[in-house]
Amino acid sequence: MDRDRRLCAWTCCLLLGLASQAQAREAQPCAPHLLDAVARQLGHSGWVEPTYDVPGPFPAVACKPWPDDRGQTVIAMAYLDPGDTAVEGERHPHLLLAKVDSRSGKLLERHDSEFEEDAAVAVGSDSLWLDTARYRLSPTVRAFGVVFHSVARGASCPDAGFDNLLTLVVPAGDGKLRPVLSTYLDQWRTLKGSVCSAEPGFEQEVSQLTLALGPGRTNGFADLIVTSRVGDGEAEDGKPLRTVKRTLRYDGRRYPLEEYSDFWHRP
Repeated sequence: MDRDRRLCAWTCCLLLGLASQAQAREAQPCAPHLLDAVARQLGHSGWVEPTYDVPGPFPAVACKPWPDDRGQTVIAMAYLDPGDTAVEGERHPHLLLAKVDSRSGKLLERHDSEFEEDAAVAVGSDSLWLDTARYRLSPTVRAFGVVFHSVARGASCPDAGFDNLLTLVVPAGDGKLRPVLSTYLDQWRTLKGSVCSAEPGFEQEVSQLTLALGPGRTNGFADLIVTSRVGDGEAEDGKPLRTVKRTLRYDGRRYPLEEYSDFWHRP
């Protein structure tokens, strides 16, 4: 495959993957009254809806009714400190993942984190998506998560890549949530050659992860089955070349899986 065709195939693979994810993920809008209430609790005077052109102090937000209690809503919000006017790629956003009262917007449980934007990580208006699948880890604990999609352009000729960071959280008491798993759902790596080279023999592998509950239980929480569907990024039918599975057993604090997993790598 020559350089132009290789770049086209790599770009199309990436764009088609993102497009299919966007189609599969329904919109997760937030009620204005709820956002106003949360914004005030975060020290802002009010809510400004993010757009591609005017992100404002809240670059991204998503809301979804909590399946176990419609009186509660789960929310994921990336926000900036009041007065922070840095440009995209140089900001220091805070990330709030929380349960709130659906009427008043009062924060009930929350997990707070922050990060620095750079060439590989940046927040856009569609960067956050809430995952409320049936992660019933125990009879009394149901986890939920947020998937973070970066809008950063990244390197022009990378040897590897990653996107869609899933973080699962559970109640920790005292109005807190705590993460028990954090891993990238989409990764790829170069095996031979370069995506920007005209040399023949280029090889890569692309992994897409999914999670499911396993039949076993460890330290009080259900085991998780992680499935990686691995392809070469060029198959038009999207069928994986192989499927690799791994069982995650809760160690009392977390499920042991790296953000940049490698269990799917070809030996």
